[in-house]
Amino acid sequence: MSSQPRLLPDELSQRRAVTPLSRRALLAGAGAALAASPGPARADALSTSAGLHDHALRSGRFYGAAIDQTILATNPTYMAHVPVECGVVVSEAAFKWGRLRPAPELFYFAPADALMRYAEQHALALRGHTLVWHEDNPPWLAERLTSAAAAERLLTTHIRTVVRHFRGHVFQWDVVNEVLWLPDRQPLGLRDTLWLRALGPRYIDLAFHLCAETDPGAMRFINEFGLDYSWPDQQRKRAAMLSLLADLRHRGVPVQGLGMQAHLEAGVHALDQKELAQFCADVAALGLNIVITEMDVRDNRLPAAIPVRDAGVAAEGRAFLEVVLESPALLGVVTWGLSDLRTWLDEAWPRTDGLPQRPLPLDREMRRKPLWEAMAATFDAALPLQK
Repeated sequence: MSSQPRLLPDELSQRRAVTPLSRRALLAGAGAALAASPGPARADALSTSAGLHDHALRSGRFYGAAIDQTILATNPTYMAHVPVECGVVVSEAAFKWGRLRPAPELFYFAPADALMRYAEQHALALRGHTLVWHEDNPPWLAERLTSAAAAERLLTTHIRTVVRHFRGHVFQWDVVNEVLWLPDRQPLGLRDTLWLRALGPRYIDLAFHLCAETDPGAMRFINEFGLDYSWPDQQRKRAAMLSLLADLRHRGVPVQGLGMQAHLEAGVHALDQKELAQFCADVAALGLNIVITEMDVRDNRLPAAIPVRDAGVAAEGRAFLEVVLESPALLGVVTWGLSDLRTWLDEAWPRTDGLPQRPLPLDREMRRKPLWEAMAATFDAALPLQK
């Protein structure tokens, strides 16, 4: 058998020559291409007023949402609202190792390609998430990491193949995801993962260099959660992230930005706006960009009444966005889903009363909620970014 990974048979029939989305520059490559096309005609049943991306563009930023591949394939009503509200889309799972690599010598791109085609058809930009993560890996991966050399070959082949496949179509990559976990007591606060055990901290360097070499035009981010609140563990994590970013920059690793996931929690009263603003300023001082990559607002600490929950979610989202949108490094905001119809929080952090959570801008019937209003208002109030 050839040592080179191959595509599954259905990939060969689905792949086609496409014209890549142009990368017109706005703020280090983040936004103008998103405004260059008016997009598709909007159905009468959809809102005819400006969507969240339109509001974000007023200050030179973007808004986008994560899309589940099942929603993409089966729910045209949901998907009809995406180009109304969004300028950017990202797949929840189709770009992860567990979906792309069913076997060591196979790459399965069909679900990821489906979102790429949807983005092109609707003049949306596409984020790639993620090239390296400690979760959602195929069962065969761990047994193949028999040595540092084997691990480097696997990582090199994976990143080069995936980034080359999407070259010219993905405008930002979350290159490495969730690399910090201070309780593991590893150097630099790194998480104890199969990649760290196989390659040491240099797996991060390797991933960024490979991505930069394969597609120099795509922006490269390190993506992390738990950087938002004033709890001591998150304060320590912010400090560790700044140290890691400074070290990467000092050594010439081609990281260009920080993805702050922003999985927020309504009702905790732990958002210190001054601390958060200082962290954003410190990231900007390193010459790095910021994108809010996975924003949602848990309501499982709030009472059952929908008006109370919606008000609490909106207030938490507004308080967070008011701070980060003041940063000249903040390029855009992505929510982890567009509608409450699909949210990972119902499984990961369920309410004790069994009610579905309401953490996203649109409700289950695709209607705009108080969080949508809060986001639109904070986008409108944001000062324009400097080119």
